[in-house]
Amino acid sequence: MSKEREFKGHSINRHIDNYCVLDLETTGIFVNSADIIEISAIKVRNNQVIDSFSTLINPGYHIPDAATAVNHITDEMVQNAPTIQAVIEEFLNFVGDDVVIGYNNASFDMNIVYDKVLEITDKVFSNDYIDVMHAVRRSPLKLENAKLETVSKYYQLDTAGEHRALKDCYLTKDCYDKLFNDFGDIVYQKSSHKSSGGFHIQYSAETLALQELQTILAGILEDGIVDREEAEALCFWVEEHRNLSGNYPFDKTYATLDAILEDGVITDEELLELKDVLTEVVDPVKRSCEHCGIDTLTDKHVCITGDFDYGSRKDVETLIESVGGIIDKSTKKVTDYVVVGAKGSSAWKTGNYGSKIQKAMEYKNTGIEISIVEEKDFIPDVMRLNGDSSDK
Repeated sequence: MSKEREFKGHSINRHIDNYCVLDLETTGIFVNSADIIEISAIKVRNNQVIDSFSTLINPGYHIPDAATAVNHITDEMVQNAPTIQAVIEEFLNFVGDDVVIGYNNASFDMNIVYDKVLEITDKVFSNDYIDVMHAVRRSPLKLENAKLETVSKYYQLDTAGEHRALKDCYLTKDCYDKLFNDFGDIVYQKSSHKSSGGFHIQYSAETLALQELQTILAGILEDGIVDREEAEALCFWVEEHRNLSGNYPFDKTYATLDAILEDGVITDEELLELKDVLTEVVDPVKRSCEHCGIDTLTDKHVCITGDFDYGSRKDVETLIESVGGIIDKSTKKVTDYVVVGAKGSSAWKTGNYGSKIQKAMEYKNTGIEISIVEEKDFIPDVMRLNGDSSDK
């Protein structure tokens, strides 16, 4: 689903004073298929804007209505605009070797520019970057979401004209400055996270975003129906969170939406398919637990998660080892069973599952056979096996 960008730059986990801010408007929300229809950048020295670069781009085909609905860029507006091939060198000269600051640029803007530069010039766009959205997620701000619009309104910035590239460059810079003024350099450091008592190392920005995705999906499924408006809203959320690529359940959601939107039409059948996928994503334990009876655990790898009615985790591990099972402390490719305790866990990343189940689902989605089993089905089988071995 994603390309290998071997020489892409790295995230700079600190606040800096000299940089360029970049923003794009595109024909779509998926990196590998979207084309640029506006590219803008502002050059900053000692925290002051000293120059700007901005141009509409003619993609050479009709701009999808869904894109125009967001950025208000029409076919007529780009009719006499240059192609990306005609301006890419000018853009590269403007940015130079600067660190590139953007909003959700880590896995969208930077990737699109990387691909276009390589395709057109055979050069590598390897500038390092800072993603302001990540800083927002690490901050103590209590916002309904981490969108640029939401943060800008919180700071009472003028958002008129947003979703145009140059305007969003200035909004991004203002949010970048205000976050630093309010919270200092810590929000730009990878390991920081908010808590009621201040900052401490806990969940990463990716984990927080995945938790947000879970909440959104649960809300969509609350009435038992997934409609077109909800599917489109989910697409826009995905648009702003491409940095989650490589994580379950984002990849599962992404791939499903990508397939549904391929022809630009969302059918009733596709909505039912989306509902089925989201149901699995919201609670993979409930949806994916399998029980066909366990005949043996000899040399089988077992990973346990959650708290058990049977007893402590040590008690459960001892029981598994008594019938020849091998305990995996984390979910691995060789793991045969992930066993879910009946009491769940307050430490799980979401209300329904944690990293061990998440990893099991990632493996299952690549074709690796791992059984997810609930305690109520697993423990009786193991106790039966234990009894059989005792009789011998």
